[in-house]
Amino acid sequence: MSASPPSSAWLQWLKRPFLTVFSLQGFQRRREFDGDRFEQVMVNNRRVAYRYVLMAIAVMLAPIDAHNFYAGHYIPAFAGLFLLALFLFNIVLLARDREPFLSPPTVLLMTLFLVLLSLAYGLSYNLYWIYPLLVALPVLLKTRVSVWLGILVGVVVTPFVFMRFDSSTAIIVCMSMVHTWLISAWLMFAVSEQSRRLSELAITDPLTGAFNRRHLQREARKAFKIWRSEGRPATLLLLDVDYFKDVNDSLGHDAGDRVLCSIVDIICDRTRQKDAVFRYGGEEFVALLLETGEADAIQVAEDIRTAVLAADVAPTLETTVSIGVCDVTQAKSIDHWLSQCDRALYQAKAEGRNRVVIATPGAVQGRHV
Repeated sequence: MSASPPSSAWLQWLKRPFLTVFSLQGFQRRREFDGDRFEQVMVNNRRVAYRYVLMAIAVMLAPIDAHNFYAGHYIPAFAGLFLLALFLFNIVLLARDREPFLSPPTVLLMTLFLVLLSLAYGLSYNLYWIYPLLVALPVLLKTRVSVWLGILVGVVVTPFVFMRFDSSTAIIVCMSMVHTWLISAWLMFAVSEQSRRLSELAITDPLTGAFNRRHLQREARKAFKIWRSEGRPATLLLLDVDYFKDVNDSLGHDAGDRVLCSIVDIICDRTRQKDAVFRYGGEEFVALLLETGEADAIQVAEDIRTAVLAADVAPTLETTVSIGVCDVTQAKSIDHWLSQCDRALYQAKAEGRNRVVIATPGAVQGRHV
């Protein structure tokens, strides 16, 4: 097989940072979505984007700075050389997966200062540095910060534009700057929206809309750490739909899917915004109740159980749920917390279903209906 021509290799090298940042291809190659992996990919993409912008600005700065030295404009030339050295140092750090020496806002503000310094020395052509600066704002910064820094750039630079050009030219230049920022902001909004949707897909069960089991591990770990460090309570409810196989056998799998979705809706209606509902298995669900002790959790579990019983979610069959409850104070670890819930649920099943059972140290206490 023949080797790729040098021009093709250079083209691929130039395209790689852009593709990495804007296509998320490193994440999409995976067969299934992974929340932890997704977050790592996004962090890496932001670092690549930062390095990519620094490289682009450095490539533009080098010849302009050389011209400033040639023309004898030494103060802006040395300022540009200092900034170029900082850019290159940051690029090297990012390429080695290390923390950058300068944050993106600092880099953008220093670049703006260099532009203003050059304009103060009468170097009008340096005004066009504003364009890559405006493009970089939405790429490197959060939306709100980008908007405010964009407004700052406009307020600072506009007087210089009207001082250096006639009114018609100045208006055109200002409009083109606004359009440059808007186009870049729109592109980054599209990428951010794609990232948000992929993030939701990474942690969501596609059938019911509840969070998935992988996300449960992460959120339960957070709640456990908060309890250990701050003493704030949390309780897990593990729910299982009783005789769910009968629903599928009698009414079909489509009806079974609708039952599961209806039960998730019931759970969500009886939990708070800060709580979370997860699909744990086929017909098993977990509700993580934050800032909730055992007594309040029992009441929530009973509300869910009675609501499912009264809802008639399967037209010709009585549908009930069994629920295991475990307070975080009963847990030695995340796995132990979930296993205690599972033991309580198993006992609820063994005692006849359609009931809430509370896990207690060394034993499981049942609440009969």
